[in-house]
Amino acid sequence: MKQLVKKALGRIFRKLEKIAAETPSQSLPVPQSCWDLYRDYISIDPTAIMAPSANIKIFNLPSEKRIMFSVGPGSHIFSTFALLRSDSSIHVGANSQLGSSTFICADKITVGDDVLMAWDATIMDNDSHSQIWANRQNDVRNCYRDYLRDPQNFIESKDWTNVSMSPIRIGNRAWIGFGVAILKGVNVGDEAVLGACSVVTRNVDSRTTVAGNPARKVSKN
Repeated sequence: MKQLVKKALGRIFRKLEKIAAETPSQSLPVPQSCWDLYRDYISIDPTAIMAPSANIKIFNLPSEKRIMFSVGPGSHIFSTFALLRSDSSIHVGANSQLGSSTFICADKITVGDDVLMAWDATIMDNDSHSQIWANRQNDVRNCYRDYLRDPQNFIESKDWTNVSMSPIRIGNRAWIGFGVAILKGVNVGDEAVLGACSVVTRNVDSRTTVAGNPARKVSKN
């Protein structure tokens, strides 16, 4: 019995091999990376390293091609970047290391040179919605319609008129701890240190350490 089964399986495998040999091979399409998709809108220095975890999403491209995202020489990036409006921009300077953190930009975010940023930080230069109900009452409905039309851009028709936004600047040689939130309009001075899990809503002076929620001055460096 075992010999019969063995012979039968042998015939089946030989037939499958023959069919496979006679079937023309079809290569699967290679998925396009986000960096290739937006190559006309980004500028990354050849010496910068974009880790596999790093990614970018530009929700609404400008009518004319322009650089919306740039990274300087020697930087090492693990973060996720979301540019929400067609006139948003993010710039990362030279020799900066940005951990697995999230940048959400509707206006402008600038990161200086020699900046250290840990993981799970959130840098967001806008409120996303109006604080007044009458001005945000249609946000979910519009998002719902946009998603049905294009799941890749569920804010295509978003009205930003009444959404507060203001640029964020992180100065040179700053150190951002893990879990930090930096909100709209904040200027982080050169060589400032932001303690882990701080919520930063106001400017931080140069060479100053802050911590807490809301972040407060701990010491002068």
